[in-house]
Amino acid sequence: MPTSLDWTRGAGAGDPVPCVICGKPAICRSPAGKPVHKVCAEAWTEQQRTDRKAVA
Repeated sequence: MPTSLDWTRGAGAGDPVPCVICGKPAICRSPAGKPVHKVCAEAWTEQQRTDRKAVA
């Protein structure tokens, strides 16, 4: 099942700056304040989950 992040609280927006994952301009900010596209963050989170399952 794909990961769907809820950024309705704590996330924000700002001027376009490079996404920390793909490098393309992003106006979204993660809840931690990092510039990132929501879809990039969801894909990264899903990959981390898959990697953890492979190790376990």
